[in-house]
Amino acid sequence: MRVGPLLRPSILMAVSAIVVLIGAVRIVLSYAQTGQAFDEPCHVAAGMEFLAKGTYLLDPVHPTLARIAIALPLRLAGERYPDLAATDPDSHNYNVVGNHILYDSGHLLRNLVLARLGVLPFFLLGAFVVYLWTRELGDDLAATIAVFLYTTTPPILAFSSIAYTDIVAASTQLAAMFTFYRWLQRPDVGRTVWLGFTLGIALLAKLTTVLFVPTAALGIVAVWYFRERSRPSRISFATARMLAAVALAAVIVWAGYRFSMRPLQEATGITASSMPSFQNFPHAVRKSAQAVVLWNPRLPAPELLHGVALAWALNRLGSASYLLGQIKSGGWWYFYLLALGVKLPLPMLLMFGAAIFALLKYKETSMLFPLVALGAVLLITLHVSYQVGMRHILVAVLLITIVSGLGIGTLVRRTNGLAVAGIAIVALLVWQAGESAAAQSDFLAYFNEFAGKDPSYVLVTGCDLDCGQDLFRLARELHARNTSQCTLLVWSSADITRSNLPVNEMENPALENSTALHGCVALSSRAFRLGDVFHHSYGPGYFSWLNNYQPVANVGRTIRLYEIPQRVGTQEDVRDLNSISSSRK
Repeated sequence: MRVGPLLRPSILMAVSAIVVLIGAVRIVLSYAQTGQAFDEPCHVAAGMEFLAKGTYLLDPVHPTLARIAIALPLRLAGERYPDLAATDPDSHNYNVVGNHILYDSGHLLRNLVLARLGVLPFFLLGAFVVYLWTRELGDDLAATIAVFLYTTTPPILAFSSIAYTDIVAASTQLAAMFTFYRWLQRPDVGRTVWLGFTLGIALLAKLTTVLFVPTAALGIVAVWYFRERSRPSRISFATARMLAAVALAAVIVWAGYRFSMRPLQEATGITASSMPSFQNFPHAVRKSAQAVVLWNPRLPAPELLHGVALAWALNRLGSASYLLGQIKSGGWWYFYLLALGVKLPLPMLLMFGAAIFALLKYKETSMLFPLVALGAVLLITLHVSYQVGMRHILVAVLLITIVSGLGIGTLVRRTNGLAVAGIAIVALLVWQAGESAAAQSDFLAYFNEFAGKDPSYVLVTGCDLDCGQDLFRLARELHARNTSQCTLLVWSSADITRSNLPVNEMENPALENSTALHGCVALSSRAFRLGDVFHHSYGPGYFSWLNNYQPVANVGRTIRLYEIPQRVGTQEDVRDLNSISSSRK
C-alpha cells in the first residue's frame, strides 16, 4: 500500500495528538455518569492522610504516588482530613474516612471529579510512551495505530476514568520497560538517569512493579542478546550503571515517602502488645520479623516495608476468585488470559493476531521486545493467587497496543499496495472505534461478544463488571418512578444516606430472610452472583430466587430493578428457603 500525503509523519503525529485529546475528553465526560467506584474512598483517604498528617496507616498496601495524585486536587480545592477522635473506630476505617472527605462538604460529584482528574495525566503518559516505543521500533503509522488502539480500548478508558491506582501503575511500568530497552541499546549517563527515574516512579505507583518490570527486563535482554550477539558484550560495562540506576530509583521511592525515617512501630502501628503472628511468612522469617518489630529500629520509609508485608500476606492468603460461575480460593492459572479474551474488543484481538502473523512471516524481530515483555507479565500472573480483576495487569493491555500497532504497520508496509489488506485494516480500525463508542456509557462494564448475554457469569469481581458505578443511574431511575423506599442489594462503598437515594430502612431485617423481601428491590450483578451487599456478604446464590421475577427495569449494565409482591406463608417461600440453604452449604 503506497504511502500517500495523508500518511506523512507530520499528519500522523497530529492524528495521534487528536485521538489522545478525544480519549481524554471522553474520560472526563464519563465522570458524571459513573457512580462512586468501590475503592475510591480508600485511595482518597490514604492520600489525604499522607498529605495532611504525614502518616500512612489507613491503607499502606499501595505506595504513595497514585494516592498523592488522587488526593492533591481535593486538598487544593479546600477538602481536609476529617477530625475524628483517635478512639473512634471509624478513624481507622478508610472507607468511612474517605466518605467523610467526599461527602461532608456537600459536593460529592465535584469531589469525585477532582479525585479522578488526578489520574488523568497518567492516561496521557501512557499514550506518550506507547507512541514513543512503537515509533522507535516501527514508524509513524505504526505509532499512530498503537495510540489509536490505546485511546479506544474500554478497559484502558475505564481505569483512567476512576480514582484508582491502575492506570498510574500501567503507564509508569511501561515507561520503566521502555527506558530499560533504550538504556540497553546505549547505557550512557543520560539514559541511566532516565532509567533510575522511571523505575523509581513505577515502584512508587504499585508493588506489582517488582514482579512485572524485572521479568520484562529479562525478556528484553534475551531478545537483545539474540539480535546483537555478534557485538562484544556490554554486560560488565553496564553493571555499574545499572546499580546506579537502582540506587537512584531507591532515592526516588524514599522521596515519595517524604524521606521518612521513623521507628518501625510508629510507622506501622504495630506494638509489642499487638504483635501479629506473621503466619503467612516463611517459617524461617516469622521469628526474625517479630524480633525486628520488638527491636523497633528507625528505618528509611518503613511504611513501604509495611505495605510489602501486607501485600505478601494478601497474596499468600489468596482471594476467592470468581470465573465462569465458579468460586475458587487462589483462582486459576488462566484467569488473566481468559479475562483479556473477553474484556478486549474483538478487532483489537484480531489485530494482535495479525501482528503475530507479521512477526512469523516477515521476521520483524523488533516486535519481539514488547512481545516478550508482554509474555513476561502474563507468565508471572500464572503463579499469582490474588485474582480479582484484569486491572491488576493493565500494563499487559498497553503492551498489546504496541505489538498490534507494530504488526499492522508492518503489514501496511509489506503488502505494498494490496487493496484487500488495506480494506481489512481500515475495517478493523472502524470496528474498534465503534466498539469503543458503544462503551461510552460504561467503560467498566465492557465485554466483547465472547462473554455472551450475561457477562456476570464470566467475570464479576475486581471492577471487571460491577464496581458500584451505576448508583447515580439508580438514583435517577428511582426518582423518576417516584419511589419512596427501595431495598438496595448492591455492591457499593457509597454513603447511601447521602447519595440522593429514596431508602428508608438502612438496616433491613428482611435480608436475613431474603425471600421476605417485597416492594422495590435493586439487585446488582455482584450481589446476585456472590451475595455481596455493601460491605457484607450473604454468600453465593442468596438472592438467586429473584430470578423467578421479571425485572421492571435494567439500570445501567449492573443493576436490575424489581417490584416484588408481598407473600405470606406460601409453599413457594419454603422451596426458595430450602434452595437458598442448599446453595450456601
